[in-house]
Parts: sequence; C-alpha cells; structure tokens
Amino acid sequence: MSKVSFVYWTRKFKYWYKMFNGTSYYHQPLGMGRRFVPWQLEGYFSDMTGKADWQGGVDNDGISYLVLSNGKTIYFPIMLCQKALGHWDKWLIQGHSEDRDGFLKIAGWLKNNQDAMGGWDTWGATDRPPQYRYSAMTQGQALSVMTRAYKLTNDIAFERACKNAMTLMRKSIQNDGVCIYDGQDVFLEECPGDKRDTVLNGWIFSLFGVYDYLLLFKDEQIQAFYMQTCASLTKYLHEYDAGYWSYYDNGTKRLASPFYHNLHISQLEALKKIIDHPCIGSMQDRWIRYRNNNIYKFLAIMVKGVQKLKEPDAVE
Repeated sequence: MSKVSFVYWTRKFKYWYKMFNGTSYYHQPLGMGRRFVPWQLEGYFSDMTGKADWQGGVDNDGISYLVLSNGKTIYFPIMLCQKALGHWDKWLIQGHSEDRDGFLKIAGWLKNNQDAMGGWDTWGATDRPPQYRYSAMTQGQALSVMTRAYKLTNDIAFERACKNAMTLMRKSIQNDGVCIYDGQDVFLEECPGDKRDTVLNGWIFSLFGVYDYLLLFKDEQIQAFYMQTCASLTKYLHEYDAGYWSYYDNGTKRLASPFYHNLHISQLEALKKIIDHPCIGSMQDRWIRYRNNNIYKFLAIMVKGVQKLKEPDAVE
C-alpha cells in the first residue's frame, strides 16, 4: 500500500469511527427539537444545538468555513444553516445574546450570498455539472433560517430572500432547480442528478422549510406544492424500508448508517405532528423496532461497512 493510500484510509477510518460513536461534528445525534411547537415558528424540528459549537475555521466576519482535503476553502450552506438553527434553539432555551447574534450573523450571510436564481451553490465544489449545483435541503433549511430571521427583525430583505428561495425550490431539475415532477408526485432532491435518487432526510428537511414558509406567508400555490410533496412522501415512504433497517435513498438503495437511521426516526417524530397520515407513525414504530433488535442492528452495521469499503466517498 502506498503512503498516499495509507493516509487516505487512515483518515477514512477515523472519520467513520467518529461518525459511528457520535463524536463527529457532522454526525451528532439529532433528536427532535426541544423547543419545536407544531404550527408555530418557534424551535426547529430537529435538535441542532450541538451544531452551534463549531471548532473549525472562522473568517474575519465570524462566518464558519470548511477546508477540503485539497486545501480549498468553501462556505458550505447546509453546515451554516444548521449552525444558525442551533444558535436559534440555544437562544430560545438559554436566552444568551451571543446565540441570537450568531443566528443573525449567518442569516445575514445567507441573505447577502443568495444568487440571482434564489439559491446557494451547494455542490459546485464537488465539480458536478452546473445544473446540479443546488440542493433542496439547502433551500429548505435556508428557508427555516430566514423565516425566523424575518420574524425576529421584520427586515423586508429577509422576506424577499425567502420568496426567491421558494421560487428556486419549486423549479424542476430540468430548469436548473431541485424538484422532480412525476405526474402528481413532487420529489425534493438533496442531490439532484440525471435520475431520481431522493435522499430521505434531505427530502424531509426540505419539506420542513416549505412548512415554515407557509407559517409566515400565505400562498395558495405554495400550499398546493407543499401538499403535493407531503402526499408523495407518504406514498413512497415504504420504499425506504429495507425490512430490517432504513434506506438512505430510494434510488440506489444505500442502507442508512446508524446516524441516519436514528435521524429518520426523529424526523418522523416531528413529521407526524404536522402531517396526519398513519404511515408516518407506523413506519417510525417499525424503524424503532429495527434499532432495538440487536440482530438487525448487527446486520445493518455489517452491510453498511461493506458498502463504505466499496464507496468510501459516499456521504451517507
């Protein structure tokens, strides 16, 4: 094995170990938000408070950034949105002004760095084709940030940013957007591509953003769009059930890691409070049973381990 390969695999195994035991910043356990209240723009759906504690690089304006393995510095919008939502919930829980300021600082960055299409380049640094640079998850979590920023500040610029973000959210992938329309079905794609491969957690986070938007802005077209994608999610939720664990996505059928399986369970806990459909609670109960079954858990870990060795750079 070459020195380069040794360093690569050492880094990978260290990353996977931290991901598995919940010590990775990017894979902290995300239970349901402690201040989440259905039908109110209060706490976030998932507990992002741990995301407020960033130990990486910070620029002169106080905005966190990532340094890729090739040395390139990027501002990753999903990470920033989650950090902002962590500050928001910490502020609601603890009342510290530094968390309020941290939230507004990132919300301002999102507003100021939104492009003419209404989005944020999420996957451009991965050298994907330009038409696939956006992410429904980014659009949704940015909406969750900026609706709260508008509620807090009453700054009309946040209202405009929200409406521009929603415009892009509804665009099809063929029109450089993030949606796949198939008859009456609407799929919100975290990682748009040539074929539908809808990531479950990304779809739900995207849907949460549309829900937050509708709490502030009444719009019949957006309401219809929201109802369509909710109906599609309940219709296709069974596709994410592997019979002993949950799938990360419903195209390539990659098994979820323990982190994402637990995230699916907590997302469904929040989702069933805003969507009245029996499949959500029943699927959540099934996935909890899988998690509590040691044989299923062992099988899932083994299958996932093989999958990671075959696709070491996959994010799930």
